[in-house]
Amino acid sequence: MSDFEDNDDASTKAIVETDLKNGLTNQEYQARLNQWGKNEVDCPAVNKCTLFISQFIGIMQLVLLVCACLSAAFGDFADFGIIIGLVLVNGLLGYQEEAKALAALDELTSHITSSVTCIRDSASSSVTVDTLVPGDVILLVGGTQVPADVIHRSGDVLSVDTAALTGEPIPRKYPGEHGVRVMMGCTVCEGEAYCQVVATGVNTETGRASKDVYEDKTKHVVSLFEVKIMRVVYSVIVFSVSIVFIQFMIQGFLRDQFSGFASRYEKLVVNSLAIIVASIPIALPLVMHVTMAIGIRELALTHRAVVTSVPALQDVASMSVLCSDKTGTLTTAKITIIDDKVVHTAAFDKSDVLLYAAAAANADKLGDPIDSAILRAMPSPHTPEGGWTQDKLIGFTPIVKRTVAYCTNPEGKEVVIAKGILSKVVDTSSGGNDNAPLQWKVTQGSEEVKSIEAADFELSKSGYKTIAIAVSFDAGTTFSLVGVLPMLDPPREDTARTIEFLHLANVSVKMITGDHRNIAIETGRLVGLGTDIRGASECRDDTQESMDRIWNADGFAQVLPSDKRHVIKVIRHHYGCVIGMTGDGVNDAPALSAAQVGIAVEGATDAAKNAAAIILTDPGLAPVFGAVCMSREIFRKVKSYVVYRIACSIYIVLTLCVLIFVSACSVDSVLIVLLALLNDLSMLPIAHDKVSASRNPEIPRVMNIVVRSAFFGVAATAIGMLYFYTINPMGGSSVYTLPFYNVRLQFFCSIQTSATIWLFMTILSESLIFSVRVPHNWFFTKPYPSIYLLGSVFMTDVIFSVLAGVWKNMFLADILITWAFAIGGFLFVDCAKMLFFVKLLGEDSGETISFEEFSEGAPQHPESEAKQDADPEAAGAEVERVRAKEARLSNHGRHTLEGSDREGHKEVSKNGFLAKIGLSGRIARFHRAHMFHTHRESTNVHYHNSGGVASPNKED
Repeated sequence: MSDFEDNDDASTKAIVETDLKNGLTNQEYQARLNQWGKNEVDCPAVNKCTLFISQFIGIMQLVLLVCACLSAAFGDFADFGIIIGLVLVNGLLGYQEEAKALAALDELTSHITSSVTCIRDSASSSVTVDTLVPGDVILLVGGTQVPADVIHRSGDVLSVDTAALTGEPIPRKYPGEHGVRVMMGCTVCEGEAYCQVVATGVNTETGRASKDVYEDKTKHVVSLFEVKIMRVVYSVIVFSVSIVFIQFMIQGFLRDQFSGFASRYEKLVVNSLAIIVASIPIALPLVMHVTMAIGIRELALTHRAVVTSVPALQDVASMSVLCSDKTGTLTTAKITIIDDKVVHTAAFDKSDVLLYAAAAANADKLGDPIDSAILRAMPSPHTPEGGWTQDKLIGFTPIVKRTVAYCTNPEGKEVVIAKGILSKVVDTSSGGNDNAPLQWKVTQGSEEVKSIEAADFELSKSGYKTIAIAVSFDAGTTFSLVGVLPMLDPPREDTARTIEFLHLANVSVKMITGDHRNIAIETGRLVGLGTDIRGASECRDDTQESMDRIWNADGFAQVLPSDKRHVIKVIRHHYGCVIGMTGDGVNDAPALSAAQVGIAVEGATDAAKNAAAIILTDPGLAPVFGAVCMSREIFRKVKSYVVYRIACSIYIVLTLCVLIFVSACSVDSVLIVLLALLNDLSMLPIAHDKVSASRNPEIPRVMNIVVRSAFFGVAATAIGMLYFYTINPMGGSSVYTLPFYNVRLQFFCSIQTSATIWLFMTILSESLIFSVRVPHNWFFTKPYPSIYLLGSVFMTDVIFSVLAGVWKNMFLADILITWAFAIGGFLFVDCAKMLFFVKLLGEDSGETISFEEFSEGAPQHPESEAKQDADPEAAGAEVERVRAKEARLSNHGRHTLEGSDREGHKEVSKNGFLAKIGLSGRIARFHRAHMFHTHRESTNVHYHNSGGVASPNKED
């Protein structure tokens, strides 16, 4: 049978076996190079000119530039300067962010690749791995990273570390039970063999993963939340322009302002432009950037997590499903002896099993996971204190499947210890005779041996790997079975509790691993995750039945990198959930980049880090729960600001247009622009505000934002109209004795009138933030606003009051009464909010979560108690766990995305030329492109930049 028949890859079937002595001829090499190309993945170049121009392309930017040009055309150079300054600052800041990342990317120009011995034209030579083609014969030795997908042709049995692709901590043997094909990215631990390349570049499993990751990470994207926000912003801009256009036409035709003095027409145009400018939340990208930057810093300081993609941090708030790799993420990635499950025969006890196993272990084999696990459970007795000596050691081979150690105990007696698989330790002829010098069958009776074998079988069913120990006190003539050591990669100490709290936050956790299904089931049981673990073959097709299995499963086992990516895509696209993925290996990279929230855990490979959006530097999943809490808090802060700012836009546009239309009274255009600008800047401290994180995922809903914004905007407008047209005297005589009797909107519009309108709008709009930030309760409800927000709002109101008095000659009494009525109006709006949203619509704040509760060690919930074998109510706890799971899945159904929103992050432009909105996308794009390059060397794939930037990575 051909070596290629165990693989169904089309590229593999097309390759015939190459003669090992001669290798490929030069003609064959050139033909295959032309057919398959180099062992590389192309990277597109980036143009700095288009990068700079793109900063000033977008709806917000274009509207502002048009307004600036019109202001200059009509002589309003003050407004022109303010608007142009804002556009330039925003654009230059964005370009600077991206140019820095691009410069870092350009530094990666040195061509660093690994080399390997290759036979071509009957001669061996060292070639760079990017020149390999299918059919090449290469020599792999211990310590070499496999440069392409290869098959074993001749030489030693290779011991290969496949953890990067499978997550298994124990090396595999090739050829062996896993076949002859070794995939790129694995590392040869022991052995020396000639292998034939069968796939290169993007045709390998790792290469396909690299291509998927690069395509994912080099798209320019913005978060779903930002997309939703910008939809609302655009709607408000269209609404504002429409309203302003209507009043403009009415003023022009009905009030004849298109004719007569040119100054009247110019004033009409300038005032209309000022209202449009005021309706645009100019500082929205800046506020979002500051809020996100503070969140990123707090996440780094509190949880030691590095955020490389701002959109992903925003989407953590919406995450309802988290897929997690097992090895190194849920577990310690260290094979460990499980003391309480050690099995021993009648003549020995547990301490004997551990002692003899430690005596037979090789303390110098630091990289051997089994001996290392034994010596962690029982320190080596081969010390002066222990009194043992190891005189001779016969190592493990795939044929004998055991090691034999000749030792001397503290009494000076010779002890021969056998350590290996149970069948070969019980009877060395099991499975066929071998050529080992010692052959035996243990002295225990068949009943006792059967009992040990049954216990070993149960352990293997539960996912434990086992090592049997036998001992001889007569120089190896007879052996007695001592017992069996069970080994498992144990869960991290905080894994079960973190999963419990993530479930409490309505985030379902699903294990996804390349390890054996039995091992995954046992791990799921130990951490309280559940035991409904599906094999990869059950979930690979696109039938509804298969997708339902993915949705309901607690985890997946024996998966390839492509399987992990498939699971992510099904949950994301078919079920509409915002999904996260945690992992640490090359095998996790495709899934990490496919998820909206990719999280590389502590100790992750470069490939995983570069595919991820968040990198954890502390072990365990606890920082993930911290990120969920913090992201949901950030979501509420940003949402509060967005609702507030859009409400202010509606308030400003409606109020000024009504005043112009009804009373022909306008506010100076400079004051309007200042109102909008300082209104934005005064809200920057909202990034430091105190909020609570919701227990439910935060899904951005456009209609919810629009309704809330419209409510506050219309309510504030109504309060303003009440003040301007009811409380203020309308008559022209001096019989009115109120301090502000000179304010008469209906008959004339003085400087003081304009100042009164401006100051009232300022104080009421500034105060609205305190009602908006607590959407389902009274404004004075905990958590109270931060001192920074209180101080900023108060100082802004004071500054505007001083300007109104000094600059616009407004009387002090008028200022004080305006303050009083604006604060009274704010209280009325807050009461109306409670009546409309809470009483009539029945909205409530819901339960909250906090990382402090997690840190303080809250009591376990019933669903997590099922993992305790000794619990007499384990069966009842399992029922509660299943019910809790069903409740979470039902909750997910209420927090899914619709239609195109299921794509999560939105690709704005493949070539980077089209509009980019908001700073988050700007920061993320090239930073991710730069970070991705560290993935290249770890996979031994040479990358080529079509713009002249060649890029295998230097150590970052």
